[in-house]
Amino acid sequence: MRISWKDYKGSCADYKKNYELLNQTLYDLCKKHHGHRDLSAINAKLWIIGRTTASGIERMIRSKGEQGSSLGQLADHIYKNRRTVESIFRQLSAITEPLTPEKLKIIITEHGRFVDLLAKKSRKNQSPRSFASKYMHFHCPAVPIYDSYASKELFSYRRNDRYEIFERPAGADETYYYFILCFWQLYQDFKKSAKTVNVRLLDCYLLWRAG
Repeated sequence: MRISWKDYKGSCADYKKNYELLNQTLYDLCKKHHGHRDLSAINAKLWIIGRTTASGIERMIRSKGEQGSSLGQLADHIYKNRRTVESIFRQLSAITEPLTPEKLKIIITEHGRFVDLLAKKSRKNQSPRSFASKYMHFHCPAVPIYDSYASKELFSYRRNDRYEIFERPAGADETYYYFILCFWQLYQDFKKSAKTVNVRLLDCYLLWRAG
């Protein structure tokens, strides 16, 4: 994959027209209810982010036969482990763009911790890495969003085999680790020339290309 400024311009226009208000609503929700000590706020964020972003998290949790029981179980799980969750998001709270390798290492580490916590409620062999990245992103917009379609497009962009700028942190999700390393290459290349570029716009660009 080569950078296409035409596609980037098209994806940015599409985002502004169709998705900017939706995303801003999610950012505002997480800014207003940033913590995880209120079960009702956790429940609201899980439902709205999980379903709005088509994260698939509900399919990973065995239902109790009642509507919304999967997300309800996850909300209870996060609330029960709120001290750990608060610790994860406290580490992310100071991270803003522009990205750096040091910031990415923190993001990868905390993503791994969050995935591990969420996985305790998911069916076997199903990783909540995509949902984890989306939920984290709307609390901290500097967090790159993992998506299987974007991932395929991104991995084809890898410029060389020396892109491992730091070793995978202990406990990190391996797939997300390599995704971030490739994302870093794309991010740097866009930053050299684009007047307006951020994590969310690059995510939209990758999905635009994948579509």
